[in-house]
Amino acid sequence: MTKHNPNAMKPYNLIFIGDELLSDHPIHDWPEWTYYPISFSDEMHYYKLAEMEILSQRVHHTPFYIDLVQAKANALKSVRFEIPRRQLFLYFMLSGQLSFTSPEGCPITHTDNNTYLLLYYDSGHYLVEVSPGHQTALIVGLDADWLDSVSAGFPVIRSMLMRFFDGIDPFEMMHAQRIDRQVKKWLFKFYSTTKGNPGIIDGNIRKYLSHILGHYETSLARQSHELAFMVKRYIDRNYHTPEITNDHLAKEFHVTERTLRNQFKHDYQLTPHEYCTYLRAQKHMP
Repeated sequence: MTKHNPNAMKPYNLIFIGDELLSDHPIHDWPEWTYYPISFSDEMHYYKLAEMEILSQRVHHTPFYIDLVQAKANALKSVRFEIPRRQLFLYFMLSGQLSFTSPEGCPITHTDNNTYLLLYYDSGHYLVEVSPGHQTALIVGLDADWLDSVSAGFPVIRSMLMRFFDGIDPFEMMHAQRIDRQVKKWLFKFYSTTKGNPGIIDGNIRKYLSHILGHYETSLARQSHELAFMVKRYIDRNYHTPEITNDHLAKEFHVTERTLRNQFKHDYQLTPHEYCTYLRAQKHMP
């Protein structure tokens, strides 16, 4: 039996199979291992599984869906989630690290401690691998029309948004950036918004997310992308062409095949050839 939150307005749903979910209910008191309170959250929800606990603080404030997720795992765990419709996210890895894959195990992205990024998923089922220890992620579901309205001066972000609207790629992650002092300052003000005045909450959410997106755009524009990230994006767009080989990729990115292979496998747990073969198999290509 599959269980999930029936709230259709959520941009994603956690999915639990059979009896792996031991407890699932709203709570009012904080578990002793948690922190990062959002003072204006609508709900705190607690999940308990064998070897893992999850606390979710949720705010549904159109055009945003905000979820601060904290997990405590005693062993390596995989959690399934469903994206019910094509969705943009601004994602902050506040502590720990997580790895995201397709249900078949194909790596999508790996998020490191103290980083943030803009990404989108198409509708479907996915997996997140949770390492032992404490992991904290702030997940902000963004309305595409809102992002369109605020990104006129952000050409790098806007290029991704146009690909989102085109609907060709099933998912895409822009390059992760460090949560520096300025972003931490905005996040602190974001957390500290007090509950009670909807107008103030709405204004603060829009203001601080817009500041963060502008800062992200500036960081992306001045930073060269890391090799593995660039190669993965290239393969995602060209895997159907027969010339995608390690030799071709090494020449395309001006590195040795050994460097190419080692850096890609370090980030995505597969070699470029293995990843390309996986994509072709998914599309039933020769």
